[in-house]
Amino acid sequence: MVWLNSVDYKNQEYMELRLNAPLYENIRLDFNPLKISDVSSHEPSWKDWHCYRKPLRVYSPDFDILVSYFNKAYPIIDASDNTERDSFDVCFDNWIKQDDWIKIIHNIEVDLINSSKVEQEFLKIFIAWIKEALQHTSVIVVEGNL
Repeated sequence: MVWLNSVDYKNQEYMELRLNAPLYENIRLDFNPLKISDVSSHEPSWKDWHCYRKPLRVYSPDFDILVSYFNKAYPIIDASDNTERDSFDVCFDNWIKQDDWIKIIHNIEVDLINSSKVEQEFLKIFIAWIKEALQHTSVIVVEGNL
């Protein structure tokens, strides 16, 4: 089961993806797939994007590598309110739709050859996590705590 009950968010098992981030680093991005409701007028709440069993966490400075690829896909239409966003915000929530993730993945895959072997492994793990999450949702909310 990939989804937890909404009251069980404390049981999430974050996958921590690190390349160069020190173990004591607290600044991070959390990748939380949105649990899509069958109810058409449902407005997602915090618990709807904090109930995926194995969300992803990437710490600074490692997330800088990812943000550079994210920004290549911008501007995007934010999935929470359908407004245009000009750039990725490391300080707040970013509601990214599946179509935009596909663009981001493509940008990373095209550029993999220019990365070191360890950076390639980091990016491949990231891509695999995103692709798996997109099997269960069409929106991933990326929260920054900077």
